[in-house]
Amino acid sequence: MEQLKKILNPKIWLLIVAFGHTLATILPVLSDKGINMEETEVEYAVWRIVSMILPMIFIAFTFTKEIQARLATAIAGPVWVMFVIWILMEGFETLLIPPLVLWGILALSGLLHGNFQNLMSNE
Repeated sequence: MEQLKKILNPKIWLLIVAFGHTLATILPVLSDKGINMEETEVEYAVWRIVSMILPMIFIAFTFTKEIQARLATAIAGPVWVMFVIWILMEGFETLLIPPLVLWGILALSGLLHGNFQNLMSNE
């Protein structure tokens, strides 16, 4: 279990997912469309940078490990559930494997390091 906890470090996975999300979804849009804010895709890409990438990097470098883990779970858990629901509704596509795995690992790393059992026992 200790080896698994070492591999699933929330700080590392926050940075991996932020980097992967940027490479896979944001850079292609900005390289195709330029930074033209009249394009809906560009506007959405900029919004993802502000609402997802920057907070994930901020969390990775500023908070303690337990808070990083709890925020990683709060961020990645709903995104992972969204992908699962998408697959259930639209059918499985191999294109969804990388984000499903990355967001799932990030959520799992948060669950392992979030110390949620102590949070629940204090109430």
